[in-house]
Amino acid sequence: MIRYDIKVYNKDWTFKTTVNPNIVMNDISFTENVNWWQWQLALNLALSFNDNSFQGWDLVKVVLYNERYTQWKQIYFWYISQITRKYDTNKWYISLTCLWIASLLNKILFSGSYAWTIESILNQVITTFNSNYNNIITIWQIDEYSESVSFKFDSNNTCKDVIDTLSNTANYYWFIDSEWKFYFREKLSQQNHIIANQYAIETMSLNYSFEWIVNKFYLEREWINMQVYEDENSQNNYWIKEKYELSNTIVNQATQDEYWNNYIKQNKDPKNASSIVVNSKYDIESISPWDTVSVVNTEYSIRNLLIEKITYTPIRITLTLEENETLRNVINN
Repeated sequence: MIRYDIKVYNKDWTFKTTVNPNIVMNDISFTENVNWWQWQLALNLALSFNDNSFQGWDLVKVVLYNERYTQWKQIYFWYISQITRKYDTNKWYISLTCLWIASLLNKILFSGSYAWTIESILNQVITTFNSNYNNIITIWQIDEYSESVSFKFDSNNTCKDVIDTLSNTANYYWFIDSEWKFYFREKLSQQNHIIANQYAIETMSLNYSFEWIVNKFYLEREWINMQVYEDENSQNNYWIKEKYELSNTIVNQATQDEYWNNYIKQNKDPKNASSIVVNSKYDIESISPWDTVSVVNTEYSIRNLLIEKITYTPIRITLTLEENETLRNVINN
């Protein structure tokens, strides 16, 4: 038996109500990504047009009960950004659009010049954000990165822009979990999930893409002549694939070299863009973006691939593995 409780809180975190499951018209479904985290949740509720139970900025928590989680498990906790009253084929209902916390990082600007460790800058970014949003985010884990960095962030940079820049510099991933805990971590090497083919796996699609390789990068700054970062081995294997950028965010040579050498490292080889659909015979609620997965009982080796995206429904999830640059750009923009 699967049961979801949808709990609603006021903006100040005080409890407001538990949504009657009999008025919920659609399944719980949402997506999650590393370097972004949970996307929107839509809730259609069988309520009259004049119902005013919910307000914009109310907080929505979804908890799950099943045979594996008899003490409940929190799987979603975001805020109401839109309330729409609808009429469709003799049905009156209210649709709530609940947005992920990372979208708010795009709403707060962060500027200034910093010659600090990455951890210090991240702490300042989250502090700035929390001062505007009632201390929503808790810094839970920032993996050590020993090198100091130097950046100048102009007034048009958001908190998310800064976190993305630091993530690319360190070649680390970041995410915010369903309890609004912030992580900034190295890529995992250990195996999290081993899933058996023909038991819990419904479909697999394994795609190896050469399209988005970059192995020669032209970087221009106001304070220095154009510089080139490249990987000759990649060029020999996959032809030369070039890219150019003009930017003034990075303000010293060491940080610049670190940032763009990491960029070449991440993009010099073909990308996996594979997906696996896993049903609820496996503990699908235990799988998170950032985990790694291996599939056994297959002729083709699938070992320790990073889960970059999850699309969740009550009976199955779709795992997107080692996502290619196309979708990453869609997510970030």
